[in-house]
Order: sequence, then structure tokens, then C-alpha cells
Amino acid sequence: MTSETPTYKLTVSAVGVMSDFAHLTVYNGFLEDIARGYEQLNLELKPGLYSITLKLDGNIIKEHVRLTQDMDFQIPTPPVYASLVADKFKSSHEYYATNAHKYSLEPTVGNATEEGGAIFLFFRYTDVEKRRELNNEQQSLGQGFSLLDAGRNVIYKLEGNNIKEDTDAGWLAFHAVLQEGTYYLHYTGHQGKPGIADDQDLPAREIPIQVFKASDQLKGLSGERWQTQVFLTFGYGPIFPSMSIFIASRKQGFVNDDEGNYRIDGLRHKFHNGVYILPEKVLLEFEQGQWTSPMKGLLAAYVYFSSPELDNEELFRNVTQDIPILLGQDTPDVQALQIMAAQYYREPIPPISLSAPCMFLAGIRAIIRASIKAPDVIVDDSLLEDITDKLYNDMVWTSYQPAPIPEPILESMAAPQSEVTSSIFSVVEKIIGNEKSPEEIGERLLKSQTVSTLLYYIDKLDHELDVNDLATRLQIPPNVVRKTVQHILNFSESIKDAESKPEQFTLRNINKLKNIQ
Repeated sequence: MTSETPTYKLTVSAVGVMSDFAHLTVYNGFLEDIARGYEQLNLELKPGLYSITLKLDGNIIKEHVRLTQDMDFQIPTPPVYASLVADKFKSSHEYYATNAHKYSLEPTVGNATEEGGAIFLFFRYTDVEKRRELNNEQQSLGQGFSLLDAGRNVIYKLEGNNIKEDTDAGWLAFHAVLQEGTYYLHYTGHQGKPGIADDQDLPAREIPIQVFKASDQLKGLSGERWQTQVFLTFGYGPIFPSMSIFIASRKQGFVNDDEGNYRIDGLRHKFHNGVYILPEKVLLEFEQGQWTSPMKGLLAAYVYFSSPELDNEELFRNVTQDIPILLGQDTPDVQALQIMAAQYYREPIPPISLSAPCMFLAGIRAIIRASIKAPDVIVDDSLLEDITDKLYNDMVWTSYQPAPIPEPILESMAAPQSEVTSSIFSVVEKIIGNEKSPEEIGERLLKSQTVSTLLYYIDKLDHELDVNDLATRLQIPPNVVRKTVQHILNFSESIKDAESKPEQFTLRNINKLKNIQ
């Protein structure tokens, strides 16, 4: 009579910073996947040899275990490099963390107002050695950066007395108290040095940053002013995909040992990589912690509504009711989340009209999808409409190829606001710029990715062309499709004479454009 093979308990745990997001997989001796999950696995297995894999932020650690008794096997998480200057991150150093904390509490600009929320920017290298390697001339990290107001007028350049900077250690801080609303971090671009493979050209970019004020409905925090904190790491130029954004109490500023910030950054990194995971422990912390750190609720909701998951529906209905109280009903991200929630729950799109972009790219994508059935979601001729075909897709935050910063208009020459809006912000002028000759206009039009992509679909599709179908294919609002078609028709003679005219630009396709419904 043979005795049964015994079984033993195997507990596999990731330990260390970001362990909540460490993905564990256990394989048996035949390399079959027998268990997987985040942070900890509790198994009962027969004795034998097992393999364990831990994955975190692109790092892969492989271990082997011979199970002969109950075992608690721990795998330390690999070092984490991030823009956030948090104590447990490998790229955080005291000379960064100390100054980030200090200047998050002290405005760097000379505005006298005490009222309002705030924007705090902290730029740095991974360490001082990297600064010496990449920027031996000690050029300012603020070079090319400006902060614009809601009308895209420059209110601060990141230079001179507006910033605090240590060009030797390689960090820059900017902190301004501002009224709630949408602002824009504008970057003019970077030209790489010839002969250095890693020093690539970087195009111009603009990023919306929201200043929030807690709703007066918020008991205990009524009148709370939030500080929007932006962290960015530099190589030869700014590494935009590394950007981290947090929302904290303005009075508290940046706290470099706040445990919640690790999980915000971990979830942001997963979201960036298209992994819509909300571990149970993180989810519970984020639901409760959003009252003092609203990015927890905001980010969790964006991740949840981006996933096909159907768990926790009721919880996120509550979260979407709480966020307007935390950050204000009319802010673009709050409204974008209401649109995402309606799409997720298959409910009618709420009667919302947006003219300014939200901070999360997922929100912009949801707004564009909604505009195909509800065009009024995007205000006609607004900045939001203009950027929908100029979006960058390399980070979770909204960013886009911007129009040039407007030149200051002399008061004596200024037109009435309605005239300024209809002329300066007209879509045609945004595309053709200051070009005058037909040839110049044609060349400029063809540099528009929307124009070239639209012509491609016009050429390939044989059925009757529909604006909504084209909008879905191009992932831009129907109104942008209509205006682009009109631009091509208006300037068809200019395009015809352009040297870079695409092969799709034919009389047949122009006639197809005229018949678009």
C-alpha cells in the first residue's frame, strides 16, 4: 500500500518598494504556469523544484525553489528609478528631496497673493554624476519652458528670478500660487548635438496642468487649496514619459516619505504600459486616501474605466460622485471622467461641453469618442478641438504639438475679444500659419498628419464616405474631419502645385471629398 505524496505550503512574496505592483508567476518542473498574481501568492504544492518570476517596471527576476517543507520565500523588488524624489527610489538623493520639499512650501516667484492653489515643478537628473556627463556646460533645465495661462499667454518663463536652481547638482524648482483653472507648460523643443546618438531632437510640446480648489461642499476641507506637483527627469533633454503628477494640500507641500506616492507612481507606470491593474490593497487605500491625496481617486478611476473589468462598479460610481466634491465640478478631468463613466456603464453622455483639455490622455480619448455621437461635447474652434489631431501618445498625460506662443498684442491695436477669437484661433490660420504664397500654403497643409491620413483613407475607401466613420478611423472629432476636408477643398490648387504632393491627391479623391456626408 503506497502512502500519498505530502503537500507543503509555499508563500511567495515580493518585498520592498512598489511590491504592490510586482507580478509573480510560479512554474512547475515542466515549466507550466501554475499560479500568478501581484505581491503575494499562497500555494499548497507537492514537493519538487519550482521556478518563480518577478516582473516590475521592465525588470525580471528569476528564482528557483526546492520545496521539501513549508516555506516562506521572499524576493526583494529591484531598484526603482522615477522622476518622483521619494526616499525609497534609487534615483532619489538627499540633495534633490530636501530642495523639493523646501520649495514646495516656498513660492519661487514674486507674486504677493496668498490666495489660490499652486503649481510646483521639480526638474532634475537621476544624479549629479549624470548631470556632469550629459550637461557639462551646466545649462539651465528651464531652457525652453514657459507657463501659460488659460488664454495661452506667457505668465512665467522658467528662468531668472522665477526659479530656484542648482546647475551643479542638476535640479530646478518652480512654485507659483495661482487661481484655480487650466494652465499650460509649454516647451519650445530641443536640438540634439551632432555625433551623439542618444542626444535626439525633441519637438515642441505643451502639457495642460490644472490648479484645483476643493468644492465648498467638502466638509472639513472646505476652501482647501490644492498644489499640483509635477516631477520630470532629464537626459540630454526632458524625458517626458517619466513625468509624474500629484495633487497635495498646498499647506503640506511635497512629502518625500509619503507611502501613498509610491503607489500612485506605480499605478501611473502600469497605466502607461497599458496594464489596467488595481490590486485590492491599493484600491482600498486609494478610495479612502483620495480625500487627502486626490490623485489617488482620479488615477484609480481613469484606470478602472479604461479596463474591461466589471468588478467594483458600485465603488467607482461612488468615486465619480466624490471627485467633483474634491476637485470642483467644472474642471476638465472631472468632466472627462463623467464621460468615461457614461461610456463604461453604457449610459447617455451627460450634457457637457469642453473647451480646454484635461490632464489625462485617456480623458481626451474618451471625449473624442463621445464627440462622434455628441459633437457638442467639444466646443467649436476651441483649443481642445484644435489639439485633437496633434496629440503625443508617449505618456499618460495629455500633451500635443502646440501652436506658437502668441505674440503680445499692443493695447492700442487690440481688436475686440470676439474678433481676436475668430481670427487668431481660426483653424485655417493654425494650419497654414504665416505662409502667403499658394505653394507655401500647399506645403504647410501637407505637413499636417491629419491631412495626409485623411487623404489615405479617402483613397482606400470605396463606399460612400461618412464623417463619423472617418472620425472613428482617425480618432478625431467629426468637426475636425469636416474642417480638414474644407481646408483641402479650399486650398486644393495650392496642394496641386506643392512639390510634396501625395499620390492620393487625385481629381477622383477630391471629388470624393466633395461628396462626404
